[in-house]
Amino acid sequence: MKKFSSFVALALLCTMFTACSNLKMNRPAAEPSGTTADKPSGDASGESDKKKSDGANIEALEEAMEVGKYNAYVGLNNFMTGRLDQVLTDYFDKFGDEEQPVIDKNFSFTMLSISSSDAKALETQFGFADKAPAFPAIDPVVVRLKPAMNDLTAILSEAREYYKTKGYVDDHFAKAKEMHPKIVKAADAYYAVADEYLKAMAGMGAQRKKESLKKFQENDEQIRYGALKFLVDAQALSAEMEEQGVTAKNILDLDMEKFRAKYDPLVDDLKNLTQHAQDEKRLKKEKIESYNLNSYIEEAQKVKVAASDIIERVNKKREVDEFHLKNRFFTENQDGTPEKFEMTLRDAIQKYNRLK
Repeated sequence: MKKFSSFVALALLCTMFTACSNLKMNRPAAEPSGTTADKPSGDASGESDKKKSDGANIEALEEAMEVGKYNAYVGLNNFMTGRLDQVLTDYFDKFGDEEQPVIDKNFSFTMLSISSSDAKALETQFGFADKAPAFPAIDPVVVRLKPAMNDLTAILSEAREYYKTKGYVDDHFAKAKEMHPKIVKAADAYYAVADEYLKAMAGMGAQRKKESLKKFQENDEQIRYGALKFLVDAQALSAEMEEQGVTAKNILDLDMEKFRAKYDPLVDDLKNLTQHAQDEKRLKKEKIESYNLNSYIEEAQKVKVAASDIIERVNKKREVDEFHLKNRFFTENQDGTPEKFEMTLRDAIQKYNRLK
């Protein structure tokens, strides 16, 4: 199996990590949610005005339905590249991806879980496949993704309960050895269709972000424009590192010239966003809660710092030591690694999605 690579996105991003899969994805791990930026309005006085108002209301309803469906798919995207990836990465880091699990002599393992709220959300998200409006490039993939996802989450939940209750003490790992090949097989089937889904979402997400940036500019919504522009440029920086194949393990191989070309716009984005965020009139005009905006800016600052740390590490030629390369948890918590940058970006996307 190849390594499962991903990078963080807005209601779109992804991270490089060491879980196994049948593919290497060049796509975001989290995505920003959609928004009805241009809400039509009308005056109900007069017959012609009433018709205009009715038409505007229908248009607004159709737009709300389209955004609602897109955001459901964004939620599915972000679960796949977020929590589900974490569960799979953690499991395969521990047991490997061969036919039989690798069980250490001094075994100890706390398996990550998929929450009941995640399960309920998945049920809702998959339910949008046959709802209007149609997304021809994505709906058929969602239909095929559902059984693969259900099979995978079912066996993972069974494994979680087994390790949580230390069933291996009772049966000397008999069930562990029985479940492992099932998990590998289910993961393989899932990854095959997940790749198609995430690539389709990345394409749709890129177009929507482009349209949103244009609307924000036309409506003079500079705070919303700046908030999204920062994430778009941060994703571009993530994509550059993935394109170069750079991880914590080979961070000193980073082409700094190409990195700086994507890093410098990020610095400018943060400065502009911070400046506009101090304008009380703009906050009121764009109907943004200052608390949510400040919370997002704090996360955006962490993203910028994480990128700056990478520059410092490379300039000082500080390799990441072997101990911290053992698993993603360690690399995500080491300053100056692509993994930490992607983790901060993922958090920033979550904050961004609360600005709506």
